[in-house]
Amino acid sequence: MTLTIDPTLLKPIAPQHCLDWTIWQKKNLNIHRGLIEFTANRVDSIDDLAREVREGVRREFRPGWLRGFGFGTVIHFNDVPFDFAQICQHIDTRSSRHGVWQWIIVCFDEDKIAVAIHTWLKGYLRPIYDSVLQQLDDVGYECHSADAEVDILFTRLQSIAQTCRIIQHIGGIIT
Repeated sequence: MTLTIDPTLLKPIAPQHCLDWTIWQKKNLNIHRGLIEFTANRVDSIDDLAREVREGVRREFRPGWLRGFGFGTVIHFNDVPFDFAQICQHIDTRSSRHGVWQWIIVCFDEDKIAVAIHTWLKGYLRPIYDSVLQQLDDVGYECHSADAEVDILFTRLQSIAQTCRIIQHIGGIIT
C-alpha cells in the first residue's frame, strides 16, 4: 500500500542515509515536521528499533534546538517482536531537542492489523495520523488507536483557559 500524504502538509523527500525509508517533511522558518515509513524486516528488540529510528531521525532530518522537530512513524512488521509492548515507552510525551516522536502506527501487514499510539497534543501532525489510519481502514486493516493521557499540567492549563474564556464571555455580557 502506498500512503497518500496531503502535499500541503508534508512533501516527499529522498532519504540520504536510511535508504529503505520513505520520508515526508515540512521545513520552514518556524516549523519542522516529518513522517517516516519503513518495514522492520528483522527486529531483535523494540529498544533496538527505537534506537534505529532516533539515529535515522538525527541523520535524515538533523533536528536543531531553534526550531523543534516533531515526527510520526508508520512501521510495517512481518513478525510481532517479543517485547512489542515496550513500544509505548519510546513515544515522547515531552519536548526534546533531538526530535519529538509524537506518534506511531504499527502495521502487521500479513494480518491486516494496525495499532496506533498518539501521545502529543493535537497539532500539525494529527491530520496526517488520522489520514493514515483512515487509509489503512479503507484497504481492510483492523485499526486500533489510542491517545495517551494528556499529563496533569496540560489538563490543568486547559481547565484554567476554559474558565478564563467563560469569565471573559460573562464580562463581555455585563459591560
